[in-house]
Amino acid sequence: LYGKKDEEPFLPFLQNFTQLVWTLLLGVTSYEKHDILATTSIRFLSSLVAKQMHRSLFQEEATLRQIVAKIIIPNVNVREVDVEKFEDDAPDFILGDMEGSDTESRRKCSQELLRAMCLQFDNETTAICSEHITSMLGQFSKDPVNSWRAKDVAIYLMLAVAIKAESAMGVSLTNEKINVMEFFASHIVPELQDADHSSRPMVKATALKFVTTFRCQFSIDHLKVLIQL
Repeated sequence: LYGKKDEEPFLPFLQNFTQLVWTLLLGVTSYEKHDILATTSIRFLSSLVAKQMHRSLFQEEATLRQIVAKIIIPNVNVREVDVEKFEDDAPDFILGDMEGSDTESRRKCSQELLRAMCLQFDNETTAICSEHITSMLGQFSKDPVNSWRAKDVAIYLMLAVAIKAESAMGVSLTNEKINVMEFFASHIVPELQDADHSSRPMVKATALKFVTTFRCQFSIDHLKVLIQL
């Protein structure tokens, strides 16, 4: 907060403080009691990454790769506590996960960090995330029963890197380096066509989020497919 409200006096301490936050995030547990600490730290990094003046702190590809692999993916990954919350009250969990909600979840904050990275390092971030998306979808295809979390993370990464501009009406501009409709046809439609609704319910919820997010990009043919689901 101090760094955002009165940034100039904070600048001499910024690099060391950023390193401390970085180290903290790498070591923070996935326990729910540490959620506030994790989300606050992730939002701090987001506020820095999004600014051109701090570009030098994150411009190395190795740094960007570490952020994605060590911070974003672990905090987007579905935890057992998330599964329990979903099972207890799925509508409430889904609403809290939607854009514009007041909930500060690890998943939402991690998406915001990834989008901030895309503002400054679009090519690098897109390439890194594309590698992870491909790898995770490969994990899922080999073992759908036990690797459903990998597909959920892959969809979340896609939701973060594919959006370039959006409004209240939905996404108005997508990342030209990402084929959103191909991803939709290959990975979202098959998930929603699965007749076993009790199978991977959290992935299906994330798939529905994908559909609502990119609703403005769908053609008539895409909508016909969705209507039949």
